[in-house]
Amino acid sequence: MGLVGLAGPDLAQSSLAKSHNHRFNSDSDILYRMQPELKVEMGFVQRRLPWCVAAAAMVIYVVTLNSSSTFAGISSLSKAAGWDWRSNVVSPLHVILTFPIRWLPTGIQLFALNLRAAVAASLALGLLARAVALLPHDRTREQRALERSDHSMLTIRSAWLPPVLAALVCGLQLTFWENAVVATGESFDLLIFAWLVNALLLYRLDQKESRLRWFAFVYGLAVANNYAMLAYFPAFLLAVFWIRGLSFFRWRFLWRTSLCGLAGLSLYLLLPLVESSTDMAGFTFWEFLRS
Repeated sequence: MGLVGLAGPDLAQSSLAKSHNHRFNSDSDILYRMQPELKVEMGFVQRRLPWCVAAAAMVIYVVTLNSSSTFAGISSLSKAAGWDWRSNVVSPLHVILTFPIRWLPTGIQLFALNLRAAVAASLALGLLARAVALLPHDRTREQRALERSDHSMLTIRSAWLPPVLAALVCGLQLTFWENAVVATGESFDLLIFAWLVNALLLYRLDQKESRLRWFAFVYGLAVANNYAMLAYFPAFLLAVFWIRGLSFFRWRFLWRTSLCGLAGLSLYLLLPLVESSTDMAGFTFWEFLRS
């Protein structure tokens, strides 16, 4: 009884400390969510110039659009038009977006598929220009002394030059151009990657957590569509941690973001489910999933 009596105050103090810490963490989470969202002022370079770059690229790619059949183009067309009799369990997002191609007349299916590639490449260049325009210019002492604008975005008269130069270097590169005028799927993957980078840059400015939830969801879709996107996971994870700091470890943020990412990854189950229900060879869902 004496030991219990002596331990009683210690236990009471321990429980009070735990309840105080729990209440402190809850209050800090509430205060973090109640912080007003930052309003970011963007000018012509950040808002309208990317659309101008995308429109100019679209004109160039449409004029040079490949109208003849190539090996890469026919391979993509055979899958999009349903001519390929083999089961397909990869690139589910690409399959969904190209499925309407089979409803078009046969004579314009190849043109429509290549046009989709040109649109994706043009939008990717527009996002590239926007990403360059959103980059901060406070990394060196000279930049901090000269650039005094909010969020340190470039505000000089020639601020349009870096985004345009980046779009020209990328858009006129031979490999990029070839994938922009022939449907290979590469331009669409690049469009997703450019969107992810822009989402992180915009989150750095306005701190809207909804951007990170959409980022996680779209990244899950990108991984389900192309396994190569897994290689960027460490870089994206480090970028989010660098922007958020210690608030990265808030459990509410972690489980919500992870749930959105898993929701995007679940698209990987779509094609095995469809193929197992329609395949004439009799393979099961798990066999398609492992293949």
